[in-house]
Amino acid sequence: MKSVALEETTLTVKELAALARKQPIILTRGGKPVVAVKDLSGADWESVSLANNARFIELIEESRRSYRREGGIPLAEVRRQFGLKPLPRDQVSRSKKRR
Repeated sequence: MKSVALEETTLTVKELAALARKQPIILTRGGKPVVAVKDLSGADWESVSLANNARFIELIEESRRSYRREGGIPLAEVRRQFGLKPLPRDQVSRSKKRR
């Protein structure tokens, strides 16, 4: 991550975007972070929008807290209830590792 002081830079937006392709850039004013510039070329609008929506993030966190407190329905059971085929064993193993 690189920081750039707004008071001292002559970078254009185009140059800043090129730098951000390599690593996130933090723009500072008076030594304090003001904004981050990050390459989003591999992302879609919906993902970017939701990742930056405080209400959506809080809903996800509340769901995770509820799951830890009360448990949940295993994916295999959800798939069974909707008449979907079970996941192949290798996909089940990978999904458990992500948690």
